[in-house]
Amino acid sequence: MTLAFSKTFWSVSLVAEMYTLNTFFIALIIYLLLLPTSYFLLPAFLFGLATGNRIDIILIAPGVLYWLIRNKEIKIYSLTKLTVYALLFFLGFSVYLFLPARSRTQPHLNWNKPDNIQTLVDTITRKTHGNTLDLISSRYTISDVLSSEMKVYIKRTYKLFTVAGMTFMLLGFLYLYGKNRHFLVSTFLIYFISGPVFIAIAKMPPNPHALAIMEPHYLISDLILAFWFSCGIYYISKKLKKFSVVLLLIPAGLFVLNLQTQNMRFNFTAYDFARNVFRSIPKNSIIISREDIQVFSQWYLQFAEKKRSDITVIAKGLSGSLWYQEGLKKYKNTDVVSLNNPETFSQFYAINKTRNIYFTGDVEDYEMLGGKYFIYPYWLVFNVKGQKTKDYKPVDFENVYIIRRQLKPELYPDFFSQKIVSQYADSLLRCGMFFMREGNIENAIFNFEKSISMKTNTPAAYFNLGWIYYQRNDFIKTEHYYRESAKFYEKMHGEATEYKSFPEVVDSIISDWSVVHNNLGTIYEKQNKLNEAISEYEKSVKIKPDYADAYYNMAVAYWRVKNWQKVIENLEKVLRINPNRTDAQKYLFFARKNAGL
Repeated sequence: MTLAFSKTFWSVSLVAEMYTLNTFFIALIIYLLLLPTSYFLLPAFLFGLATGNRIDIILIAPGVLYWLIRNKEIKIYSLTKLTVYALLFFLGFSVYLFLPARSRTQPHLNWNKPDNIQTLVDTITRKTHGNTLDLISSRYTISDVLSSEMKVYIKRTYKLFTVAGMTFMLLGFLYLYGKNRHFLVSTFLIYFISGPVFIAIAKMPPNPHALAIMEPHYLISDLILAFWFSCGIYYISKKLKKFSVVLLLIPAGLFVLNLQTQNMRFNFTAYDFARNVFRSIPKNSIIISREDIQVFSQWYLQFAEKKRSDITVIAKGLSGSLWYQEGLKKYKNTDVVSLNNPETFSQFYAINKTRNIYFTGDVEDYEMLGGKYFIYPYWLVFNVKGQKTKDYKPVDFENVYIIRRQLKPELYPDFFSQKIVSQYADSLLRCGMFFMREGNIENAIFNFEKSISMKTNTPAAYFNLGWIYYQRNDFIKTEHYYRESAKFYEKMHGEATEYKSFPEVVDSIISDWSVVHNNLGTIYEKQNKLNEAISEYEKSVKIKPDYADAYYNMAVAYWRVKNWQKVIENLEKVLRINPNRTDAQKYLFFARKNAGL
């Protein structure tokens, strides 16, 4: 009960995933191994069957094997028994034969089309996923992320079980050491391999997205910790029989503590998102999405609730897979090619030129489209056009969308709901960018401000508002928005560093952050606040030491106060970064002349 009401176990129990069933199989196998009448017959079968639910149950194999070797009654060294165990394991493992049988009926989502031995093996071994937990891990080494990931794991385990819980675990550990040392070693092997060793192999960075993926994978180690905890509880209850009933307060307290955040009865975030996407697009359209929740939520509406059968939902990440292309052609009469670059998208656009093509905000449009197409926003979706149209009119979806709660990410306790809610704000930011480029400034302001009202930590929205008010010579508002932008870029940079983000991500943040301070320096200079301007330019080059424009602007500010040494120093830095800047060459000549050099 204590494990059941813990935050991690409760949260994954609410979704149609395999993690809790995996935990059930492991708990059942451990229980059967402890029975005095167990001869590993049923556990061997269950072990094979459980692999059909999740292959990483093999993480418990070393611990189970140790127990079998040490258990003299099972006699694992008998060839006859080994043969029986193997047959029972493969009998359970044969559940995988369902895949080729089902694949040959050509279902709508014939994932990897495992209708032959090669694709079946590829599916079981996750070859299509790059043999990794998540593709993001492919760019990291164990040494890159192990220490930070272990810190996260230790902190979340401490938070999950608390000091009191860990005290009971220690008591349980010591109790097992005295009562059944071999079983203690067996459970420790399971814990160590499914916990620290698995974390090392996974190579996931410590960012919120990766941590949300990793969290359910901690359940096996959590199960062992809960087992030690229960042994500690058992030991205490034997010593304090009169007060043992009080120990029921532990799971009861966890239930009360986690009920508010884990009760998803009224969480329709993903469901409403999919419905709102469908409400945004006309009949017979194509909608492209990238991330799992966005894609699966739309599939749910189509396959389970039979809504909007006229449209085609395309998972961008699957678009290059032949099995997926075959399914879309068969069931949706839609021709698809890979949507991972502008060249292949052009083929896709030409093939489907009679249909409206949209994408949701989780799609990185430049990667897919390049700069060739025109994009028209409709809040959550964006329409792709081959030519500029004069017919576009912005639509107010406030009265069209289903919005049950405030669209503020911090009001939602789980990571994936926060991502969905954030997409409303991020899409409005894109809308604002569109109107800004079109010169429709009032609509741009409206969308930027609306985006900020939902998601306050969006530096790009503040930056664009600052730029708009700079063009209007409203320096008070400009300074306010630039200050907010700089604050959130600094926060974003700190998080990117902490999360060990890819170098190009960190560099992009640094570039944008330094521009904000450079622009702040410009508005101070326009108001003759030269000390403040120089201070901002210095911050800019401290953030990005190769930012030539900030050095140049600093030279201009020092020119105004006739500090020729500083002018020369900064112009020389400009030319070291970009030797071809003729303006810097010109003014460096005059600065040296003014300095008497």
